[in-house]
Amino acid sequence: MKNFFLREFKFTEGKLVVFSLVGMVLVLVTSLMLIGNGVVRHVAITYKEIIKATVAFKNIDGDIKVVGIIGNTGINPTLVSRTGQTEYALTVINEDKELHMFYIDGLNVHTKLLRFGENDTITIRPNNEGTYNYYDRVSLEKNNGSIIPIGEFKTLRVAGD
Repeated sequence: MKNFFLREFKFTEGKLVVFSLVGMVLVLVTSLMLIGNGVVRHVAITYKEIIKATVAFKNIDGDIKVVGIIGNTGINPTLVSRTGQTEYALTVINEDKELHMFYIDGLNVHTKLLRFGENDTITIRPNNEGTYNYYDRVSLEKNNGSIIPIGEFKTLRVAGD
């Protein structure tokens, strides 16, 4: 049998080229399958989800309001985030002449004390579902601690979190 194979199959230049091309295609397909399945990937190919929003303190008709600029619109908007690995980056701008500090009760996150024209970004990583009120912490101190929420920050669990 061995002699039959060697005697009948002779390498010619054309056969060698075809054999080489078939071998290279097989190596390429195998490599793509391994890379595509993550066998040789050294880093994750997914990015962390980051929700970005911007709000501003404004004095509207003598009342302090939070106005949504990016991500949310309206006055005293309800801010919404996902639980899990999602980060919520909230930029707060002070467009009022008074000092302000954005504070989310229950999550215990707040901006620095903001003067007119300043801004600060806080990053929130909620783990649990819930509804939290947000306040102007400086107004709390001015009102002798009476709690008047400006708006709500909601965290929701989404399938897959």
